[in-house]
Amino acid sequence: MKIEKILEEIFSLRNKNRRENIDDLKKIYKLLGEPCKNKKIIHIAGTNGKGSTSTFLENIFFYSGYSVCKFTSPHILKYNERIVSNKKMICDEKVQKYYEILKKILNDLKLKINFFEITTFIALLFFEDENAEVIILETGLGGRLDATNVVNSVISVITNVSFDHTAILGNTLKEIAFEKAGIIKNGQLCVYSQNLIELENEIDKKTKKSINVLKKYKNIDIKLNKKNFTTTVKFEDDGKIKQFELPLFGKFQGNNFLVCYEIAKQFEISDKEIQNGISHLKLPGRFEIFSKKPFTILDVAHNEDSIKVLFENLSFLYRKNEVIFITSMLKTKDFVPIFQKIQKFSNKIFVTSLKDVTYGMSSEEIKKEIKKLKNKDIFLENIVFEDDILVAYEKAKEMGNYKAIVICGSFYEIAKFKKLFENGNKKIGKSKISVF
Repeated sequence: MKIEKILEEIFSLRNKNRRENIDDLKKIYKLLGEPCKNKKIIHIAGTNGKGSTSTFLENIFFYSGYSVCKFTSPHILKYNERIVSNKKMICDEKVQKYYEILKKILNDLKLKINFFEITTFIALLFFEDENAEVIILETGLGGRLDATNVVNSVISVITNVSFDHTAILGNTLKEIAFEKAGIIKNGQLCVYSQNLIELENEIDKKTKKSINVLKKYKNIDIKLNKKNFTTTVKFEDDGKIKQFELPLFGKFQGNNFLVCYEIAKQFEISDKEIQNGISHLKLPGRFEIFSKKPFTILDVAHNEDSIKVLFENLSFLYRKNEVIFITSMLKTKDFVPIFQKIQKFSNKIFVTSLKDVTYGMSSEEIKKEIKKLKNKDIFLENIVFEDDILVAYEKAKEMGNYKAIVICGSFYEIAKFKKLFENGNKKIGKSKISVF
């Protein structure tokens, strides 16, 4: 079977309903030979920050001489981005090989599993053959019922807990924390970075070995450098002052880094190796400076918490109404509070279409939902509805009195923009834009 057909099959399985348990997944995992059973796995859950934390860790281990594999989601441009060994994506031939192994077992068992579950098993089979010393596994949604939870890990990580996917994970922080803490098994070490009583209580139920890095490390000072878009993290560790430079922009990245610093210390990795690892880091879609002229920022902020963090970064650089936003939303999101936050910062928002994405909405569908609101006029006054993201970008570029364009709202919005741009769409000519 050709890779195009395989990917078509895999992508067609995005809409499967949520599981009540992972018993079937454990059965499949056992029949696959329990890949990665004896590997050192670091399992990461959290509402926001999983991708940054995963990539921090990947770089620290790789540049410290470890063989390291990483499973993350979603991808930006190519499916293979999700499954990486020693900084290299899985090749199409390996995707085909492991999919065919998995498909035979599924046919024998007469079981159907979804897109993410299939991808998880492909990753585990690949990582087993790669003989990785360290494997970094990022959950897809929640944790307790996630496909990645078929394995046992040596360290679990919970970056933070906030409101997202509430229809699936629950409407309270306690419920969401319960789902995230479901990755903690066998009383293993859990490292986390949030002073939230609901999360602390759920972690304490699962293990007596936990470290909140915001409490362990003293005098934490995180500073942003708007000249080169970096972040400096300074803190006290056992009486010694430590300082690291992160090639990412955002105070929240300091918290993500502290988690990774703690894990690196568990593996006895030196400060010099840690700094060397993070200095090589590149992370698409996390306050990514996409172009200089016009100044364009790409950010995957997609819920209230991550939008709040995005605005904290933007407020450090710009005044109110100096930024144009281009965004879109999924049907699974409550976009009203997100749009409200955006409008407090900007008087010009382009709403585009994600109709070609699972749970995506067209700009017209979003417009219809807004018209149902009591304060619809306040929303509609500052919004331009334009399905085509490239047309929206062109229109934004032509507007005066703005210092930057921010494209945000979801991984899918960023992926769509990048794909269209990299495909050489003539609406954005290379002569018109200066890309880093």
